[in-house]
Amino acid sequence: MNRLLALAALFVILPHCAIAHEGHSHVSSPQTQKTILRLNTEKTQYHFVVQRRAAEPERPELARLFDPFAEKVKVRFDREFLYVESNGMPGHPMMIGITAWQQQVPLPQPYTGNNAWRIPLHPVPAKNPLSARTNFFRGAIALAANGVPIFNPIKNDGKTDTFLAGELDQWGGHCGRADDYHYHIAPVHLEKVVGIGRPIAVALDGYLIYGYNDPSGKPPTDLDWLNGHKGPDGTYHYHATKTYPYLNGGFYGEVLERGGQVDPQPRAQGVRPALSGLRGAQITGFENPKPDNYAVLYDVFGEKYSVHYEVNENRSATFTFGSPQGTTTEDYSPRRLGGDAADRRRDVQPPPRRTQPQRDPSAMDNRDGPPRGSEDLIIRILDTNSDGAIDKAELQKAAVSIHSLDRNKDGSITREELAVGGRQRIDPTNRGGGPRGPQPSDGPRQPWILVHKDEIDLDKNKVISRKEIVGEAIKAFSGYDSNNDGKLTASELSGRGGSRSAMAGFLKGHSKEIDRDGDGTLTQAEAVGNAERMFNKMDRNSDGEISQEEMEASRRR
Repeated sequence: MNRLLALAALFVILPHCAIAHEGHSHVSSPQTQKTILRLNTEKTQYHFVVQRRAAEPERPELARLFDPFAEKVKVRFDREFLYVESNGMPGHPMMIGITAWQQQVPLPQPYTGNNAWRIPLHPVPAKNPLSARTNFFRGAIALAANGVPIFNPIKNDGKTDTFLAGELDQWGGHCGRADDYHYHIAPVHLEKVVGIGRPIAVALDGYLIYGYNDPSGKPPTDLDWLNGHKGPDGTYHYHATKTYPYLNGGFYGEVLERGGQVDPQPRAQGVRPALSGLRGAQITGFENPKPDNYAVLYDVFGEKYSVHYEVNENRSATFTFGSPQGTTTEDYSPRRLGGDAADRRRDVQPPPRRTQPQRDPSAMDNRDGPPRGSEDLIIRILDTNSDGAIDKAELQKAAVSIHSLDRNKDGSITREELAVGGRQRIDPTNRGGGPRGPQPSDGPRQPWILVHKDEIDLDKNKVISRKEIVGEAIKAFSGYDSNNDGKLTASELSGRGGSRSAMAGFLKGHSKEIDRDGDGTLTQAEAVGNAERMFNKMDRNSDGEISQEEMEASRRR
């Protein structure tokens, strides 16, 4: 009731107030009138307010690592990270020389945008550095200056050295299960582009990786267990080495490990199912005739095969598989991003293709027949110069070669002796550079010169002279050097040149070891130098000749 009375009173009063002020105005005070006059007569004044933009971060020094490959490798950065974009395809040929092949081929990868490589600009030393010998068997551990990722030299089984197992090409790379090309050892060949003494890669912890030598041009002598040290300026960095760990042996800096790999990192995108190993295959050529068109050429037990493929703009791909029986074509669409970039195994196996040599599974498991690989063993036994073919001279010595399998000298070769021979590497010159060292069941490996003494001894005086071994090296080298430039490239070594020389197969099979400077090519000086080192080991009295007594003394028992 009281509220209603108050509203009624207000309703009565308001009209009277309005009428009382109609036409009424207040007179301003003299002071106010002066202020109004001043404001209406003085000049207009403008006041500008400047708002400072936040300073743009300067281009980081780390970005210079990728400048020599700026045409294909792009970088961007913020205050914490450098982001590197590439397609993972180097400018050099790939895959040539691989003898342990999973049938994968190099495909461009989408390492761009949110899937780019992320490198810390301000690396922080880890309180407990992690070793690559026991960790990081999946994914990359470093990124090369050309935008190609570098994986742990030890593959995902945690024990196999990919370099020693013959899984890498002459550049130290191969393809993963998503057809993603990557290195497994330091790409020292990039020094030819970036410059001697310049870094060739960066580990994913942000610390740089240099070649075999310090910026001063001398090999470092104080590398720690991670293959790194601090330079004269006090900055830590890693180095490449010709033996394990080959590059950073882990991480001096802080990284996050998740799922067996450094996290985060880009994911590769494949188009095909992961394939299994193709026994007896050796990759002999790689071609890139025009953009987005590639070919991998390979041999299987002397027969020629090929994989030609074209990558379309939408990342789909058309593959044409060539074999002695003809060709087949298959089309693939890109899988969802997140395909496995590592070399991890998968249980799913693709259906066999007609273009690939197949073996009868029942015959492979037949316990009463010859052991698996015995046919390969016979071929390797007969092919004494390792050129992939059996010539007339080798065929004439076939009986003697096969007799070497008769380990107990009873005049017969048992299944067990075939199995032992199949496990043993035939090349007696291997100095631990193969996938497997000597085992108790293997016979001792003999020096290469001792094995081939009859072929090297041209004057048949039962003595090997320095001139003869050097001449053999030059003969083998010249047979491969098709353009006579004094250097052997991978394509030249993959040819049939030099097959008339006893050392031809040795040069081809041990090219990575003979390549002392690791530049991916063999020079005549390197070939001759290797032959002379073998000679000096047997020439005990340094008289320039290896006598019969010295040959016998070198025999391993």
